[in-house]
Amino acid sequence: MIPKILFTAALSFLVACAPTSIPIQHLQLSAGEAPLAQGRRPIIVLDRIDLPDYLLRDELLHRESSFSLRYDAARRWAEPLDLGIQRILGRRLESALNTQEVILFPDATSQPIDWRLRVIITHFEATAATAKIVAEGRWEQGNDDVKLVESVVFEDSLPLGSGDGEDIAKVMSELLWKFSDELAAAISERSLMPIGTKDPEQTIDVETVIETTQQ
Repeated sequence: MIPKILFTAALSFLVACAPTSIPIQHLQLSAGEAPLAQGRRPIIVLDRIDLPDYLLRDELLHRESSFSLRYDAARRWAEPLDLGIQRILGRRLESALNTQEVILFPDATSQPIDWRLRVIITHFEATAATAKIVAEGRWEQGNDDVKLVESVVFEDSLPLGSGDGEDIAKVMSELLWKFSDELAAAISERSLMPIGTKDPEQTIDVETVIETTQQ
């Protein structure tokens, strides 16, 4: 009897000390209800999304201060964050520009492309009350004589509601929608002008810089 009691007590102790698994909520960015594109131009290649190393993790990132970050082990992205951002921007750009030809790197096309887009995101994170994005999109278009580069710098934040995982993913998706709208507006405006035309620098909600370089 005594050995059995000791065995039961030891087993209970081991069970109590065993690490308990944390229920994990997997989050995914969404492109929302963007209308399907019907057109075939412009043809755009969206390069790999550049993110700082601290964002290249599965765990959802919370910024507590300028010097402090916290990773949430219970909330994780269901796909690599750079690929999720690329997917959302590509889908929203297709809808906004009415083109089915937004090619996501590393996919390629045999057709001559109209624009190549590089996106650099320096902040994409949640705080206690908001979600924030700081990003830059660089459009490049060129021919044998002229290369045109347009840089759109975008910074915005949106308030969080409940602050749970689904709410954070929804608000961060909405930030990407707004960024893609600014990118689409910039490329639409530039597509109406002959290559080599240079406008004065203009600022609306974003900073726009046009560079033309004679080869």
